[in-house]
Amino acid sequence: MMQKHLPLLVIILLFSAAAMSLIWINQTQQTSGPETWSAFIYTQGFNSGRYQKQDDFEDYPSCKIFAEQQAQGDVVWECGLRCRFDSSRQGFQCETMRRD
Repeated sequence: MMQKHLPLLVIILLFSAAAMSLIWINQTQQTSGPETWSAFIYTQGFNSGRYQKQDDFEDYPSCKIFAEQQAQGDVVWECGLRCRFDSSRQGFQCETMRRD
């Protein structure tokens, strides 16, 4: 009798393990930190890859005010939400970038 139910038990265990793995992966992908903005000011042009960066703005308007003050003239700026350094791309990656 046990031999008849063994394949079913193995399948149930495999599906349970897969479901738990998906739940764990989903939870690790969710952001857990506060929502912070970073200002990027491209003093030598957007395509130069050189920029000044200032972190920890609580909201987009405060980031925008700072960036506009620093970027006087034709200097390009952007504000990014939840930015982190991506070593594979050798640069910062943000969830959202805004300039409006």
